[in-house]
Amino acid sequence: MKKSVLGLILLGLAAAASAQTAEEQLLAAQMAYQQGDSQLAQATARREKAEADKQAADQRLSDAQAAAQKAGADLDAARSQETAAKQTMDQLSNALSEAWKRKDQGQ
Repeated sequence: MKKSVLGLILLGLAAAASAQTAEEQLLAAQMAYQQGDSQLAQATARREKAEADKQAADQRLSDAQAAAQKAGADLDAARSQETAAKQTMDQLSNALSEAWKRKDQGQ
């Protein structure tokens, strides 16, 4: 993109320099200037869009990282709850087994 802009401007300046009259030189210089200005406006618009796209992507990344952290915390909490429930079930299973043994022994 830079090469083509520079090429157009140089071409316009060369045309301005090779023109015969001052009016022709002025016209050629104006045309080269307008081409350069148009290229600059396009490049600026492209940069602004790229900046906005990057900002949006950065925000999505930040949101995704926060969601991953929350999911990790939720997973840790669920694992802790499951471990506690398993311990409770082990205790209840032992108590039930002991109760059956006592019943079977007639106590």
